[in-house]
Amino acid sequence: MDAIKQSVCVYQAILDDVDKNYSLRGGGGISRIVQNSTSTYSVHLLQEEREDVRTYEVKVAPNGTVTITGVTEKTISHSR
Repeated sequence: MDAIKQSVCVYQAILDDVDKNYSLRGGGGISRIVQNSTSTYSVHLLQEEREDVRTYEVKVAPNGTVTITGVTEKTISHSR
């Protein structure tokens, strides 16, 4: 599997998880997804005066199947 196809598989798994498990539907939505390392990605979700960041640990099988092995959350404040 090439790097682009692998990225698409990982992003889709992450987006599916955000859709299923992130309950705060207001704000500005997803601002970015960042690959931090080979197996770690962060999703930044904009809310009023803050960013919620969900960081994912993933494993990718040779066939493209993605397993999310861990999720951590933090909030970055952008107060005025």
